[in-house]
Amino acid sequence: MTSNLVPIGSRSNSFRADIQGLRAIAIILVIALHLNLAGFSAGFIGVDIFFVVSGYVITLSIQKKPAEQIIRNLVDFWRARFVRIFPVAALVICVTVIAAFLFSGKAFNPDIFDDARWATLYGTNFRLINTGSNYFITGLDQSLLTHYWALAVEQQFYLVYPILVFGLSWLSSEKFRSILLRTFLVLVIAASSYWSITQTLLDPVASYFSPFTRFWELAFGGLLATFATTNKFRFAGLAGLAILLGSMFLLNSQSSYPGYLAWLPVLGTGLLLWAPVRLLGVGPLRYIGDISYSLYLWHFLWLVLPTQIESPITDPNYSWLFLIGAIGCAVMTYHFFERPIHRSATLKTDSYSALTIALSSLAGAWLCIALIENLWLRSIL
Repeated sequence: MTSNLVPIGSRSNSFRADIQGLRAIAIILVIALHLNLAGFSAGFIGVDIFFVVSGYVITLSIQKKPAEQIIRNLVDFWRARFVRIFPVAALVICVTVIAAFLFSGKAFNPDIFDDARWATLYGTNFRLINTGSNYFITGLDQSLLTHYWALAVEQQFYLVYPILVFGLSWLSSEKFRSILLRTFLVLVIAASSYWSITQTLLDPVASYFSPFTRFWELAFGGLLATFATTNKFRFAGLAGLAILLGSMFLLNSQSSYPGYLAWLPVLGTGLLLWAPVRLLGVGPLRYIGDISYSLYLWHFLWLVLPTQIESPITDPNYSWLFLIGAIGCAVMTYHFFERPIHRSATLKTDSYSALTIALSSLAGAWLCIALIENLWLRSIL
């Protein structure tokens, strides 16, 4: 992930169009959930798909690095993450805060300022846990940055994951490297999955957003990547699709989730990664997968803000117009913001420039938040 929420920077001989198709399915499910479409109350499994694909893609990338260059590997890994994630995430945070201030009227919720600061630090999931937020209560005045929780979980995972993986590779011989990595991932899956099952029963809100109840999903994708081969047994891929489809019928907003039920979309996604279905690589799905990161970040503002303004817009017909707006923003962001940054030869090799971009994105977002907060304070005095 690259993560599943974050697009692949360039095409290579190993590029799999079906993975972009999986990204497309994930974002479509998430958007359908937030559009409140009938039959898509389990659209939250799109995030699980994102996590599994993320772990798979990133682990494939990590395994290609020379084991003896641990520091160089870590620098390269984090440089790529900073450049791919920070600028677009900061842009959407700034626009969200500005839009909320300009359009909410008397319904403006100043909590957005703290929400935005947590989002810039990739700690949205912890803020949601601390505030007792519930993602599934219809009509709840959700933060316009609620969806940043999934990005936060991935960032938290990738803060420690490469250190452990590169460290294991450096400490082990080539003969035992794969065995050691698989053993480590199996232990992570077992521990995190068990914690997910037990915590879902005790504290549903915390279990939904906690990184410790979600890490196993990324680790599961990573475990698949250690085998580095795909199977042409078409039935397995079709079975994966069937499991994902079945999840949509079996799960809903009242399901005890993630817990053991999260194994359904995780296994379905795993089968599709192991036995690719060619249909997932068709052009339209592949393009939606390409813009999925931007679309994920933009869609929540467009779909939720209209319901939180002084005179809420709740007509479903308008929701489709707002979705078009979100897609338009995603397309423009992808082509005129993401891709130029990703294709920059300097940013691919110069760690200082990448760090400057990351810190500038963070500083710019905090400055924007502070300015809008100051305007709001003046307006109420």
